[in-house]
Amino acid sequence: MSPATAAPRPRKNPERRRDSSQRMIEAATELFAEKGYQRTTLIEIGRRAGCTGTLVSNRFGSKERVLRAVLAHILNRFEADESLSLRAKARDPRPAPAQLSRFVATYLTDVAQRGTRIRALYVLMGEGLGSLPGMAEEIAHVNQVFRGEIMGYLTLGMERGDLPSSLDPAILASLIIGLLRGVALQILAEPEHLPLDALITACQKSVQAMIRAG
Repeated sequence: MSPATAAPRPRKNPERRRDSSQRMIEAATELFAEKGYQRTTLIEIGRRAGCTGTLVSNRFGSKERVLRAVLAHILNRFEADESLSLRAKARDPRPAPAQLSRFVATYLTDVAQRGTRIRALYVLMGEGLGSLPGMAEEIAHVNQVFRGEIMGYLTLGMERGDLPSSLDPAILASLIIGLLRGVALQILAEPEHLPLDALITACQKSVQAMIRAG
């Protein structure tokens, strides 16, 4: 068959491409959680995703871009979940302290049930502070999104009169993040030895105490 009469090559299925990219991101997330960014190679990511390292490189361009895709995947819970959006907060008739308690329970339950994703984030944060200072900007964005999520609850509560107008949302959000991340690290390290329900209740009470203290 001559080139002029040859059948056209089938186009790549966009859905298959999205699925394969997602597998690569999930494989990278698992490997970053297990061994960190620096010790993970594109070849390993491809092997775990069921493809080649060359395909991973062609798809993302570099391991740094894989990292950015992984961080976006981790953040998806907070940026894309409609139930956590500002619109959902505004529609929720419960006072801000109750909404914050729900947030605490959701976050810590997520850590316990989907620890790989959170473990990857913590490992990457550690590398960003140490051996890979070039990751600082990416990690700062993660912090800003998380802090902004909590500040949304606090600001809305102040506007509604649920919370004291004297609160500093940025400072209080940072303190709440410190509490949750400290507990999350312990859950990841000792998942079978820490009572999740009791920890959630204690953290909820601690957050309420922070709010009262102003």
